[in-house]
Amino acid sequence: MKDFLRAFATIVENLNRVMYWLSAVAIVLSALILTYEVVMRYVLRIPTIWEIESAVYLGVLATFMGAAYGLKDGAHINIDLITRTLPQKVQSYILRVSHFVSLLFCIYLAYKGWEFWWEAYSKGWRSESLWGPPLALPYFFLPMGMSLLSLQFIIQIFGLREKKGEG
Repeated sequence: MKDFLRAFATIVENLNRVMYWLSAVAIVLSALILTYEVVMRYVLRIPTIWEIESAVYLGVLATFMGAAYGLKDGAHINIDLITRTLPQKVQSYILRVSHFVSLLFCIYLAYKGWEFWWEAYSKGWRSESLWGPPLALPYFFLPMGMSLLSLQFIIQIFGLREKKGEG
């Protein structure tokens, strides 16, 4: 059973690594789109309708889809001024409790996010902008990101993560 869980953890962490690179590409693409927007609107005086909204959606993608890899890598913000002074055993206990509470929060967000995404998808919701893209796509990023983050928290809680140097 432990081998199965470690194999599952490896699959999840590999998927999170792919999402990390997707997030990086989304940030670069967002920057390029915003640069294009500035050139078109302020230099060439040609109005545009899709750039700002698409850059925001790419920012949302980068935020939520890269969160699980950030957790794996220890890149999330920690306020540990007091906890660092505590004994290692207490620090470990506090970390597990905080991971568990965070897991519950992420599961709740994922559940509500999937409900919201399904409503947008099934009802064909579209943005009210002139461009009007379907909202199911940007609404997908929150529940998917929170689902991946929940899986990463489970990996962290049960100590199934890759060893340093493997990631």
